[in-house]
Amino acid sequence: MTNESLFSEVKARWEAVSANLAPSATTKRILSLGLSAAILLYLVHAVSDIGWREVAAVLPSNPIFYVLVAMSYMATPVTEYIIFRRWWPLTPRALAVFSKKRVLNEAIFGYSGDAYLFMWAKKALGAREVGAGPLAAVKDVAITSALAGNVATLLMLALALSLGGGPAVEQAFTGGAMRSVGFGFAFVISVSLGILLFSRKVMSLSARENTLIFLLHCVRLITGSALLLLAWILALPEVDVGTWIVLGALRMVVTRLPFVPNKELLFAAIGVSLTGGAAPQVAALMAAAGALHLVSHVISYAGASFIESRGDAVKSHQMPIDGAAARSA
Repeated sequence: MTNESLFSEVKARWEAVSANLAPSATTKRILSLGLSAAILLYLVHAVSDIGWREVAAVLPSNPIFYVLVAMSYMATPVTEYIIFRRWWPLTPRALAVFSKKRVLNEAIFGYSGDAYLFMWAKKALGAREVGAGPLAAVKDVAITSALAGNVATLLMLALALSLGGGPAVEQAFTGGAMRSVGFGFAFVISVSLGILLFSRKVMSLSARENTLIFLLHCVRLITGSALLLLAWILALPEVDVGTWIVLGALRMVVTRLPFVPNKELLFAAIGVSLTGGAAPQVAALMAAAGALHLVSHVISYAGASFIESRGDAVKSHQMPIDGAAARSA
């Protein structure tokens, strides 16, 4: 037996074993449903630890507040749907995929949502030709999102500091409460600078595509932050606008921390520690807003799972390939 025939026989046996060991479609569906249920239970438990009654007691009754919060929350999945639709033949149901991605990234583990999107795209797109392969698209979008977030955070911090004095500004940027946040932000900035220095080796898509993605992320951050600030101002109009801007800047710093689950709750805790003495109503709203964000995760993940089960998120026909979009898959 020649080496070539031996290799062919080993390969055939390995493929046969792999086929027997691979889970069936039913098993995969059960595992997927089980994982979704576990994530939902975790989120519900996280909100229960805070207390549903305590959360409801301090939330405003004005329905416009919740509309603004919902619009701010959906800014991320909508923007990512617009971005990835440039390369992949997505249907509107794909919004559910990007909603799940956000929940996994924020509530479970940093970048777990990006890993989920990559695995989903590999399976959903299959061997079809697309404008940018799953690895190149997910990686570059994650990197440009981080860069846009860092730039927006620096601008928010500059705006907060330019407001001058006040208890919120004085407390926000001094003391041990911000030490860990400062270290985390310095780490993220260092990574961003490294990416910029070695962008040609790190990035896969064309400079034109990545510039456009960066600008879309900037629009998302500005829009989402503005909607959230408007919601806070609507809830407590008696509080100085400068205090809200400072808290908005701190929120953006916290969201930049890598590998930290439930960042909204961490921000709420920092907000309570910074404003608890000067403005108890602000502290109460921040604590409730953190819990409301987790509730949004529960609703978003459950709704996304239902939408995914009702139809395909990828169109059946091929998309034209933009040759300049990606240099590699």
